[in-house]
Amino acid sequence: MKSFLIILLKVVVAIAVGVAIVHLWPVTIVPMFAALLLLVGLAVVFLIFLVTAGTAGVAVLTGLMAVAAVLLAVLSPVWFPVLLILGIIWIVRRLCGIGRRSTTA
Repeated sequence: MKSFLIILLKVVVAIAVGVAIVHLWPVTIVPMFAALLLLVGLAVVFLIFLVTAGTAGVAVLTGLMAVAAVLLAVLSPVWFPVLLILGIIWIVRRLCGIGRRSTTA
């Protein structure tokens, strides 16, 4: 008799939960739908932020490359002779054997 009452109680609880779910369905679906819309809106805002940041990053990188190109062009009268002098020094040291390590221990 005791097990019958426990089974009956479980059936009554399951029916009560089912009835509550059916009656409260509109109350529970509206907040879930609102949360879904909020998440979609936040995802759109986040994607817009990523695209904007990417565009700004590309623009900054392009600007830095342009500044570097202008700087190289402006300083070319300085670094061309410096490279030429360094190349001549390297060739002379190489031909004269200066700077070679001793192979005998």
